[in-house]
Amino acid sequence: MDNTFTEIQKVMEPNLVLLDIKEDESAQMIRIIIDSERPVTLEDTVGLMKTVNNDETLMSLFPESYRLEITSPGMGAELKRKFQFRKNVGKILEIKVVENGEYIKRLGLLSDANENEITIEQDGESFCFDYDAIKSAKIKISFN
Repeated sequence: MDNTFTEIQKVMEPNLVLLDIKEDESAQMIRIIIDSERPVTLEDTVGLMKTVNNDETLMSLFPESYRLEITSPGMGAELKRKFQFRKNVGKILEIKVVENGEYIKRLGLLSDANENEITIEQDGESFCFDYDAIKSAKIKISFN
């Protein structure tokens, strides 16, 4: 899939980021997951789908009987890239970090995300974490 990843990246719009390509053999489906600093639109996914479908070289990279899906990560997906933290400033974040050699879990408002670290506001306190210390991070979905 490394070659496939590289070839898909070549044809993507510059403002889009290819996060992953997943193959589901049981469903005979290839899922291409994209994201961006701004919200990913239907036009983004449809545009990339048309580009891939109209390119014989790209289509030859996928098994003939497979379906192709292009999607954004979704609301419950883990944040993995710095830009994903930046675009979610102001939202409630659940993170697991290594702090002083221990795994801890924090839930709080993501108040800042820069090139080096994020800041979480929890119970009136601010906690800063280097990206390297973050083991998992998800936006907490609330339907209040």
